[in-house]
Amino acid sequence: LLNKTIYGLVQAAKAFYKRLSNILKSIRFKGGFADPCLMTRNGKNGDVHIALYVDDCYCYGNMEKIKLVINDLKKSGFDLKIDEKMTDYLSCRIESSKNKNKLWIGQPHLMEKLINKFGSKVKKNQIYETPGTPCLNIARPSPDDPEMTNEEKKMYRSGVGMLLYFVKHSRPDLANATRELSKVMDNPTPSAKKELMRVIKYLIDTKEYGLKIDPKLPSKNEPLEITLYSDSDWAGDKDTRISITGYCIFIQGCIVSWKSKGQSSVTLSSSEAELMALSEATKEIRFIYELLTSMGVKVKLPIECFVDNVGAIFMAENVTATPKSKHIDTRAKFVTQFIADGFLKVKFVKTNDNTADIFTKNVATEIFDKYKGNYISKKENLA
Repeated sequence: LLNKTIYGLVQAAKAFYKRLSNILKSIRFKGGFADPCLMTRNGKNGDVHIALYVDDCYCYGNMEKIKLVINDLKKSGFDLKIDEKMTDYLSCRIESSKNKNKLWIGQPHLMEKLINKFGSKVKKNQIYETPGTPCLNIARPSPDDPEMTNEEKKMYRSGVGMLLYFVKHSRPDLANATRELSKVMDNPTPSAKKELMRVIKYLIDTKEYGLKIDPKLPSKNEPLEITLYSDSDWAGDKDTRISITGYCIFIQGCIVSWKSKGQSSVTLSSSEAELMALSEATKEIRFIYELLTSMGVKVKLPIECFVDNVGAIFMAENVTATPKSKHIDTRAKFVTQFIADGFLKVKFVKTNDNTADIFTKNVATEIFDKYKGNYISKKENLA
């Protein structure tokens, strides 16, 4: 039996969170319902929000109010290291423009590790315009494929793991290519290794790019506008024939969430695949809405969702039980309820204008160049 948790044990982080959250509640912080790691303290002269990532806490609000929070935490027994510039958080580099209305988020620390590990292996490779080979689907290994060594498999898994961290924080343009690579983590093939080197080469050549934070600032007291683009690639996985879900969510024109993921079951039509993709995106939309609401932020309703399939829109807007749709899982039907409640409004968008397209397949250079500016930009563009 332990009287105190020991640093490094599984339960240590949870024990620290319990203590920190209890202290925050004792100094008038509330919330933590939509996300247990986000709490708010309301005040007459403004609110203070605090985001918790174990012992790395991000505090946002009026500086005088933040200083009061710091003093309260010190009085409660915490030793604090204060960084007022906020240029590096969770190994992400945060750069801002002079007028503070634009941000660039990159991962230079991880990039340095990637270059040290793979730079020499891809140095002589050609320069690529897209992260993944257009129209390529990585297949499971066949009996005729040569077996890779354990060292090569370890290297492959390490490379994909690094790419996943880039996708998570700063490089949504790598999402689909990385998803393809992750399908054969247990037994990669030589062709998959070749594709990995292509993605890494592209990433190293575009290391000056990072997440683009350039929101269209709303007028005073105007609610924030959330926009969703949803898409799917029907039966896109050639081994399992499952479809691929892709979506991206914007707040005031600034991307805040994205995903490229295989669906959990096989769908029987492109409309059904689009509806399943929309249902996944709707769950994320609801979370973001609840999160903003818990912070006291107003959100414009209904939230506009853009889909490039008329059949999916019809099934989402209408409660029907036709032979073509009555078999669809109930979890996709809750989209219909949100539309009826006025929370969502689904609109049609042409396939050529659906910016979520690059999250469902490896697209050609022309399409990739058309959309990538919505997500990433060079750091020099902050000027």
